[in-house]
Amino acid sequence: MRASRGTKTDAKSGWRRVEALLTLEGPGSVSSTPPQNDPTPPRSGASRRLRWIVLVAAAIVAFLYFVPITLIAYTSDAYVRSDFVEVAPQVSGVVKQVDVVNDQKVAVGDLLATLDPELFALQVDLDQTRLDGAAAAAKVKEEDARVLASALETAKAAVTLAQQDYDRIATLVQQGADAEAVLDRSVDDRQKALDAVTGVEARLRVNAGEVASTLAEVAVAKAQLALAQYNLARTRLVAPVSGFVTNLSLRPGDYAKAGVPIIGIVDDAQWRVVANFKEYVAAGVKPGARAWIWLDSHPWRLFPAQVLGVGRGVARHQDEQRLLPYVAPTTDWIRLSRRLQVTLTFDPRPDVPLFMGADARVLMFP
Repeated sequence: MRASRGTKTDAKSGWRRVEALLTLEGPGSVSSTPPQNDPTPPRSGASRRLRWIVLVAAAIVAFLYFVPITLIAYTSDAYVRSDFVEVAPQVSGVVKQVDVVNDQKVAVGDLLATLDPELFALQVDLDQTRLDGAAAAAKVKEEDARVLASALETAKAAVTLAQQDYDRIATLVQQGADAEAVLDRSVDDRQKALDAVTGVEARLRVNAGEVASTLAEVAVAKAQLALAQYNLARTRLVAPVSGFVTNLSLRPGDYAKAGVPIIGIVDDAQWRVVANFKEYVAAGVKPGARAWIWLDSHPWRLFPAQVLGVGRGVARHQDEQRLLPYVAPTTDWIRLSRRLQVTLTFDPRPDVPLFMGADARVLMFP
């Protein structure tokens, strides 16, 4: 019994010595005794501050999103535009010479290209010959008309003379101073004179028809000659506007068809910017409003502009009439709100090159 009690006493004293050693070790020691008190302060104040920060940030975001749209109108969906003039020949023919190069600046009336004029020149010569022949025939008929008119005057004079002879002889016959046979001859002479007048008048009527016909032929020949000369002049293609030749692929030897464009010119006097704004923004924009334009071709510069007008219609579907512009309301994966086109013009025109179709951004204060 004593041995067992001594063993228990020694075991207890050994555990006490181990706990004492663990207690005396530094802060890096590991204690098997769980802490009795948690020194960490309560976190209720930090949580409240975090919630307030989140609420304030959300309010700022909402303010920046909803309030400025009533004061500032901005869109990056804009592009530079001008008039693109398609030059098409009015006659068909083989291109003889191209007088411009790609991207060349041209002025109104500058020669662009020339079609082979030989065939058209031959047509002019042929029509000129026809006109000369018709004019000569008309001249002959007109001369005949003058001759017939003179003959008619002579025939009328003969009738007058015959009538005078008839009257004189009739008086003598009544007085018994002349025979009836003489009166009969006088009657015959008067009738012959009248018949001659009738014949000349008939020939004059026929001649008048011939003169009218030949004059009509002259008029037709003149019109054909004018048309041939016009076609010959149309073998020279000139610039209708001042601008830049773009995407030129025309070469000598190509066959040009009438009405088919062969040269394109970007008009250098009709520059403007078309901006697509959301409906509720575009509806409040007034013509003449001031704006600022950022050109992606010349970044970090703002160019002053003013609103020309707001388009009053857009196509709902892409396959509708092309006279109505179509603004796609969707991107690759989201649907955007419907947008209307606002046209702006530079004021003044910028001193930098402009490019049709280039991207732009518009900022205004409606």
